[in-house]
Amino acid sequence: MYDFPYINNFNDWCSTRHLQAQTIQSINQSVNYFWNYYLTNANHTPNLDELSSQDIRSFLVNLEVNENRSVQTLNKYITHLKKYFSFLYDHKLMPNYVLTDIKGHTFDRTPRFCLDWIDSLDKIIANEKVSLDTKKLLILIAYGFEPNKLLGLTIADVQGKINKKTYIDILSTPALPNLPQLIFHTKKGRPLSALPSLSRRILADRDTLNLDLTPGKLRLSYIYRLVNDSSLSDDDLTNLIHCNRKTITYYRDQATKASFIKFKPNF
Repeated sequence: MYDFPYINNFNDWCSTRHLQAQTIQSINQSVNYFWNYYLTNANHTPNLDELSSQDIRSFLVNLEVNENRSVQTLNKYITHLKKYFSFLYDHKLMPNYVLTDIKGHTFDRTPRFCLDWIDSLDKIIANEKVSLDTKKLLILIAYGFEPNKLLGLTIADVQGKINKKTYIDILSTPALPNLPQLIFHTKKGRPLSALPSLSRRILADRDTLNLDLTPGKLRLSYIYRLVNDSSLSDDDLTNLIHCNRKTITYYRDQATKASFIKFKPNF
């Protein structure tokens, strides 16, 4: 992959706008993805002087039609590209502003959940592009561990509940001398301060997996997967989800209002 033009100048400018590092990183990923698509697919000389709004539209159509990206994801790309190309145009680094006629999509606000990522867990675990923290998170969610308890979990807490050696090996990496060993920790083995700290560490994997990695959203995908399983009784569900029948009724109702999408990672 090639870095997009003026990446250092753009990042310096973003820093002066007091954008957080993870926001700048996310913008960089979006612009880089566009730029490499443009270099590969442009039907004219691929440079800033020749780039047009049609090239932007072609990229967005590819995301929507060929990659089946959600409208929310399309809007994210549009927002990020507008910021980048506004910077170039305002600083006279390209002759035209190419997003004048390109607006964000309106979208159906029906909540969408991907349920079958759990069926692809082994495939995710085997992929070198996916970070260790993301692998740990997905394993724990797939085995029913609740988000508000993740940061305090130790290897001892999951042994016996997770018996697959491959998963235990991942959860135990890197091995630390302190006991009990936390699953999520800093480089020095100390606890993470809060779930947002974990979310920042796995941010880059959202585009790789094409999956919302918010722990709460993943937890709901686990719950709705169970609720949609007709072979499970209410008693089964209360034991698996650790809640009462009233809550099960609530989840069943919410599941009827949600939309479920297929897991389509970008690898």
